Amino acid sequence: MINERVKSIGVAAMMIFLGGVLLSLRVGATAEYDEQIFLLLRLPRTISAIAVGGGLAVAGTLIQASLGNPLADPYTIGIASAAALGAVLGSLIKGHPLLGASVLAFAFSIGGLLLLTAWLRRSFRHSTEVLLAGVVTGFFFTSLAALVMALNDPAAWSSSVVWLMGSLGRLSLAQAVAVLGVILIIVAVGWMHWKPLDLIAVDEVSAESAGVDVAMFRKRLFIVVALITAICVSASGVIGFLGLLVPHVLRRLGIRGHYLLIPFAFLAGGGFLLVSDAFARTVARPSEIPVGVILAIIGAPSFLYMARTIAPGSRQP
Repeated sequence: MINERVKSIGVAAMMIFLGGVLLSLRVGATAEYDEQIFLLLRLPRTISAIAVGGGLAVAGTLIQASLGNPLADPYTIGIASAAALGAVLGSLIKGHPLLGASVLAFAFSIGGLLLLTAWLRRSFRHSTEVLLAGVVTGFFFTSLAALVMALNDPAAWSSSVVWLMGSLGRLSLAQAVAVLGVILIIVAVGWMHWKPLDLIAVDEVSAESAGVDVAMFRKRLFIVVALITAICVSASGVIGFLGLLVPHVLRRLGIRGHYLLIPFAFLAGGGFLLVSDAFARTVARPSEIPVGVILAIIGAPSFLYMARTIAPGSRQP
């Protein structure tokens, strides 16, 4: 019975993914279609959505297992806000290929990772402590980004604002393929650790008894999560709640073992972002709504519902 249910969920995830791909390739801000629109706009955007959606969903899966907190999200550790600050600074620097928005977003993401790692090296007392530190750090970096924008010419704000709201239309075909390739490699690294993930997600004491160095393993997971988040923010800007919702829904449906949960999360996350982006491109045609706005509208009430229904101290949804 369980196997049949897992198969059904896997088929549903694959159908959402394939349906999202077809939808993303066929619709857009314009109803017109030709080869140039397909190769220069829709195909790179589709590949970007797969990479970013799948990557963020897997990152959420890993961070929730690591912290034992179903409300954890890649953005709650402050990495995305650090990347947003880098993007804002990069958008104000003109004519320097090594100091562009994408490059600085990635550099600041890694900087945020190093700060978090240095802090964790001292101690890890409770998952709530990490989440609170991430939220405070996120507010700090977001405030710095707002300060930088306020002190500069408002005409230069447009690209920064779009970045902060999340958009998938910034990569070329070659860049999108490269991002997808790197994300798949990092996701594969995370998937290879599915056994200790299953142990630590249920009980840290049992994981220690089975020979897992929980503290060191958690730090390695944070590196994987931060790298995925940094690449995704560099590619698409800030897209929140995806890493929170997708693994939560899959666990509620009964997919708990990470051997299946990680690939299912990648498929479902990619498909969900594909569908959301297609909606964002067409609902106000010919104008386009940033996909991060759509996900925030869906994710914010969903988060509040999860916070009310999940028992305090529970390690899994």
